[in-house]
Amino acid sequence: MPYKPYLLILCCALALMSGSCKKKNGPGGPVTPPPAPEAELVVSVPNINLNSDVNAAQGPTLTITMKITSQPIPTDGVNVVVTVLDPAGVPIPQTGTVTITGDTITITINGLPSLKVADVTITVTSKAKPTNTKTYKFGVMNKTP
Repeated sequence: MPYKPYLLILCCALALMSGSCKKKNGPGGPVTPPPAPEAELVVSVPNINLNSDVNAAQGPTLTITMKITSQPIPTDGVNVVVTVLDPAGVPIPQTGTVTITGDTITITINGLPSLKVADVTITVTSKAKPTNTKTYKFGVMNKTP
């Protein structure tokens, strides 16, 4: 049969060609993996007794420095909202929502009533993932008459 040598050569050629085929990347180059999910937000509040009314200010303002310790920190930053209520439950106006992109948050609480405890709530929320939020509550007293 004269076809046997041609069939053998054809089979060898197909075997070589099939081994040299490789999967190509999709259009536009290599496929990049999706970004890792954002880490749960972790914020430390040093020098403040959370869930307590024993915090004191030496005047009508109190400056608090908070540190974002979650790794990695949210790349788009966080929004910080401060709510302060006087002892009667009336809101004391504060700065609106503040956006922070670094790992340190400095907040100044204004208008603390004299010799009374004000209730403070600080909410830190990731801009990229609004469900990633932490809320801190504490009381603070302005010790000056």
